[in-house]
Amino acid sequence: MDIKKVLADGEEVVYRPKLHWFSYLCCSDIIKNLTTTMFLSNMRFYYRHGWMRRHTHEMVLAKIETIDVKETFWSRLFGYGRIYLSGTGAGEMCIHWVRNPFELQRQIRSVNARVNAVGN
Repeated sequence: MDIKKVLADGEEVVYRPKLHWFSYLCCSDIIKNLTTTMFLSNMRFYYRHGWMRRHTHEMVLAKIETIDVKETFWSRLFGYGRIYLSGTGAGEMCIHWVRNPFELQRQIRSVNARVNAVGN
């Protein structure tokens, strides 16, 4: 997917999280994972997955309240986890099989701090 098609004026991609290679071992999710697009911009977090049935989730950074990371023993051992984002009026977003989930959490917090500093 060409990310430039979904970027707004003045929006720039800051970080592109990746799915862990384990996600491609689960047969029922192979197509979903191959068609997944995620990015963190200076304005929002964007997550799209699916081929026949496409789901797009966006969360404006200023609305993000919590960023939770869940890891099992095995996911810690192999470097993947789940990210749960929740925000005001935006509900909750869950992303499975995220490679280096704490790096994504750190990136979101970092960009979110900049957005809030500029907004105040």
